[in-house]
Amino acid sequence: MKKNYKGIPKLLVFILVLMSTSLAIAQTQISGKVTTKQGDPIPGVNVIVKGTTKGTTTDANGQYKMEVSQPELVLVFSFIGYTNTEVQTGGRTLVDVIMEDDVRSLEEVIVVGYGSVKKSDLTGSVSSVKSDAFRDMPITSVEQGLQARAAGVQVTQSSSAPGGGLSVRVRGANSLISGSEPLYVIDGLPIYPDNGSYGTGGDRQAGNALASLNPNDIESIEVLKDASATSIYGSRGANGVVLVTTKRGKEGKMLVNFENSYSSQTIANNIDVLNGSDFARYLNKLDKSQGGAPRYTDAQVTAFGAGTNWMKAISRTGQIWNNQLTLSGGNNVSRYSISGNYHDNQGVIIGTDFKRYSLRLNLDNTLFNGKATLSNSWTFSRTNSKNVPTDRGGPGGIIITALGLDPTVPIYNNLGDYNYPLYDGRFTINPVAEANEGVDKDATNRFFGTSALTVSIFKDLKFRTSLGLDIVNATRNTFYNSKTRLGRQYGRELQRFDRNLVNVLNENILTYTKSLAGGHKIEAMVGYTIQNETNSSAFQSGRKLDSDDFNSVGFQNATEPQIGSSARIDWTLESLLGRINYNYNDKYLLTITARRDGSSKFGTNNKWATFPSAAFAWRVINEGFFESSGLTNIFSDFKFRASYGITGNSQIPAYQSTADLSPRNYVFGGVLVSGYAATRLPNPDLKWEQTAMFNTGFDMSFLNNRLNLTVDYFSNKTTDLLLYVSIPQSTGFGSLLKNTGSLSNKGFEIAMDAKIKTTGTLLWDVNANVSVLRNKIDDLGSSTPFFAGSPSGHLGVNGSWVEAGNAIGAWRGYNYLGVDKTNGNPIYEDKNKDGSYTADDYTAIGDPNPKFTWGLNSTLKYKGFDLAIFFRGVQGNKVRNLQFSEIGDGAQKINQVSNILTDSWTPENTNALLPAVDAKRDFASYRRSSAFIEDGSFIRLQNISLGYKIPTPDFIRSARIYVSAQNLFRITNYKGFDPEVNNQGQSNLNRGDDYDAYPRARTITVGLNVGF
Repeated sequence: MKKNYKGIPKLLVFILVLMSTSLAIAQTQISGKVTTKQGDPIPGVNVIVKGTTKGTTTDANGQYKMEVSQPELVLVFSFIGYTNTEVQTGGRTLVDVIMEDDVRSLEEVIVVGYGSVKKSDLTGSVSSVKSDAFRDMPITSVEQGLQARAAGVQVTQSSSAPGGGLSVRVRGANSLISGSEPLYVIDGLPIYPDNGSYGTGGDRQAGNALASLNPNDIESIEVLKDASATSIYGSRGANGVVLVTTKRGKEGKMLVNFENSYSSQTIANNIDVLNGSDFARYLNKLDKSQGGAPRYTDAQVTAFGAGTNWMKAISRTGQIWNNQLTLSGGNNVSRYSISGNYHDNQGVIIGTDFKRYSLRLNLDNTLFNGKATLSNSWTFSRTNSKNVPTDRGGPGGIIITALGLDPTVPIYNNLGDYNYPLYDGRFTINPVAEANEGVDKDATNRFFGTSALTVSIFKDLKFRTSLGLDIVNATRNTFYNSKTRLGRQYGRELQRFDRNLVNVLNENILTYTKSLAGGHKIEAMVGYTIQNETNSSAFQSGRKLDSDDFNSVGFQNATEPQIGSSARIDWTLESLLGRINYNYNDKYLLTITARRDGSSKFGTNNKWATFPSAAFAWRVINEGFFESSGLTNIFSDFKFRASYGITGNSQIPAYQSTADLSPRNYVFGGVLVSGYAATRLPNPDLKWEQTAMFNTGFDMSFLNNRLNLTVDYFSNKTTDLLLYVSIPQSTGFGSLLKNTGSLSNKGFEIAMDAKIKTTGTLLWDVNANVSVLRNKIDDLGSSTPFFAGSPSGHLGVNGSWVEAGNAIGAWRGYNYLGVDKTNGNPIYEDKNKDGSYTADDYTAIGDPNPKFTWGLNSTLKYKGFDLAIFFRGVQGNKVRNLQFSEIGDGAQKINQVSNILTDSWTPENTNALLPAVDAKRDFASYRRSSAFIEDGSFIRLQNISLGYKIPTPDFIRSARIYVSAQNLFRITNYKGFDPEVNNQGQSNLNRGDDYDAYPRARTITVGLNVGF
């Protein structure tokens, strides 16, 4: 249904009218000028009457003026890069202020697991990202806010569909077949983002499990990367931990913030395929190669002209509407922050939409005269999505069929009904009909959050107990009517999938903090936690229905009901944990952490494991010799860090250590009866994959903390990998899941932030990071090398090749050498020199892991204007372009890339780039070769935004308008839609496969933020 946004311009006009109106009330006027210590004016300074929302901002000359009800009051001056300044007017009407540079970055508080520390006291490797970094970007989920912002964190948008899945790797993948996503802790609630476990199945890539969290509610994100920081999460710390802190209320009168943005989206880069006439010429060449006569005459070829552009037919201009209203405030007893958000993304492919409605309440209450605090953080969200099959293998994907479908056939016939062209002789399909007529709707309700009571037992001892809850109810309804491919095949089909998940967490933490004589400080923490999850699902399907109306059919109407399925999975994690932080004279810092986890997922002989770590930091800046040597004239801070520890990975499906019985049907005496058959052997010794982490680094600051540099080296070794091992067939089974083998990840990280210009009318900040990572499978133990599962069975290609010495995800196949000039056939390297091409000639053909990744962000502020430019890049990775292996093989009767006729071998063009157009040619070997392994390196202008702070009347606290652009341009040699893609979502073994990929969009956004 087309949306009506006619009321929006009226709302904006109303707001602008309000902003142009002032209250004419007789009051006292206070004015003045705000400058730096050097006497330069500071524009854009917030000037607020303390305890109220009344205020103004300084103009381009640093001057301000405002009407107040009384001359004696306190003014608060605040601006980024300067310390807040409070001034008592004492009845004065002229108040000039000199603001001090804010160089207190070392006093910044960093959130860590089960607590927080000053940045100067941090012993572990932690990257922090503030919400301001992505405030002008219409992102859907928290992971997008991390892209290229944190060193050592690689975020891949595996599907660009609205609400599509992302995959995050913190310092690489530490497992082969277990989960490798980091653990997310949202206001104290741990959530593992397994998109499949939260999703609703289907013939498309799973949606994003974290899309239910509204990014506008986020205050900061901390990424814990080394054992010192992550071992407090024990069996879930091997893949890194992402701590998300949401915005909370502060003392003062109620503040009202309204945020509104609109984004327009178009496909950033299209793939050119043959038009109607050229496709007819291509088919004629294929017919000729098979000894047949051309099917089209020259006149017919010319008449086809441009034909049907199927990709254009399923594309549209997408749009995103994002609206947020936040109320916050409170007093010394109660503080609150309440937000409501509406996010609506209509994708660039018809039939794809994502909507989110969310409501968040953060409430903090001080009890018993400050002796206790009750904190609540709760979110309710509802997400709705409309989907089409994309980002997957197999026939019928809407993107690959739109690219490869016959352009000589119109979308509709003379009667206005859909045409159904034949796709390579396999099936008939019309992608426009698939998008318009098919029904594929998801609806997810999610309620999650924590309530925590913190009690001060006495001055140095605090006890915190909390209850966390995550409840998910998800439903997927799918209907294929008679105009869709499956609907015509099955006489219409109706499907329904339901998921119900309940996750309950209880944590109890006791913390002791004490400063002792002689410069000793100690913080000791012990705790007990228990978490349980129940995840149940059910699926049912029916065929042979009598109506095309989705709203009028039910399973009772199906004359061919299908056998349904259901599942229920329970797991429990029980933990004891402890940590000691020791500080001597702010010079020597020591952190010792241990956690003991017991998990129901593992074998009876290995239910429990202990995960310890130790970290040491030396603040060299505070040593006497450092000052006496004059180094303090160069350095503002210098700290050395080193850590080592053991973390675990518990992300395997439940019940893998136990025997399994599955239902089977048998015939006894001519009667069909139900029974069970053993399908898995038990392994009581199944245990955790463990990762030993070593990290060493430096934190350095220069020029009075205006230039900060962090350098880290890490080396992670994972042992006891979970792999399937072949066992004797006499057991009745082919394989058994065991702990065997190891892998490693090593690398460097450099992060820099610089306040290049901090005074005057121009302010300039620059942030940059670069990460270098190398991973390797060290040993497969008792397992043998194997191909991972195929990303597309019908293409006949293998998954990645898993072998000791390889990088994770590396491909193996024929080494493509070019075109045989005598006959136009592909030439491959004949490794064993036997004159034929067989699997014995396979060799390493590509690695999807980048050699390094980087990000660069520059922010300038001039008077009321601000400009932010954010670049990011990935270098040295390969992408397997399976999309082109289908529409660029020159052998099948499907549409091809636009250069197939000009660049293919012919007797007249023997130096051609591409093999001959020949239907008899072996295209399966061609697909398995390095011919379709491409350089996936890219440089992307991720975001550019320009904002202006609007002068406002007294009753409006602040107002800012902005325009931004995402994915404005990229530099790459990759030929597909975009090199940042992964057909297999969060899989470790199959990465960098491009097939049926949802096109990435270019987005232009305009927004308005108003504070009252």
